Amino acid sequence: MLHQNEGQDRANEYRRIALQAARSLAAGKTRPKIVHRLRIHLRRIQAYLEMGGQDRQAKKIRQCVSWLSSLRTLQVFERYLKRRKASKSDRRKVKARIRTRLGKLARKGTAGKIERYLRRHALFQSPISTDWVDARLEQLRRVHADALQDFVREATAKPKRKTLHALRLRLKTIRYQEEWALDHPDPRPELVKRIRRIQTRLGNYEERAEFRKLARQLKLKATKQIHKDWRQARQRARAVPHRLTQVIQELDGRRLRLVEP
Repeated sequence: MLHQNEGQDRANEYRRIALQAARSLAAGKTRPKIVHRLRIHLRRIQAYLEMGGQDRQAKKIRQCVSWLSSLRTLQVFERYLKRRKASKSDRRKVKARIRTRLGKLARKGTAGKIERYLRRHALFQSPISTDWVDARLEQLRRVHADALQDFVREATAKPKRKTLHALRLRLKTIRYQEEWALDHPDPRPELVKRIRRIQTRLGNYEERAEFRKLARQLKLKATKQIHKDWRQARQRARAVPHRLTQVIQELDGRRLRLVEP
């Protein structure tokens, strides 16, 4: 069973890791690994706060994540171009954009703001009982099942990117909360694995869409190849809503009948 101190100890450990990454970023250590670590642990903290009903704090954490989104996209794009053996001129343009973005974040003191927020705010004002956590997880599973059904209804043969992006964010929250529940009386490790695979498809599409936009802005030589990769990723992502049936069933089997085949 997930005891209250175990869950909160884990949350505090994630906060410690996020604080360490934020301090490193503030000190000028801008490697992609550090930015990624910070965003991942902020997302985990956000999911934990949402699970505990701390919506105001969760919203603030979500904002912190968004401040780093553009930098993360550019860093992933640089790695993608290297893997694709793009021209040196293309890679120089992206490196220059990264430097510009880092300069903007430094001037705004973004990493310091994230660090101060994490340091000053406790995750919860008072301990949460195990029974409350158990009931809350079951409630959230039903809420998530309903939300996923709405996505399935909304997603036609050609769902919009905005819809798929919103679906990806919802799946991230579900996955992180289910990771919290792996020590729970009703753990669902297979659900976590299934969601991670679906997330990968949606994440690839969102990345390729951002890469395509950047390639046009920067007039990169690799634009044609990037466009081709974007189309392939879009095709795979558009098939995702029809693969959600099993996820919904594992979250709340009683609502499976409402899902269109």
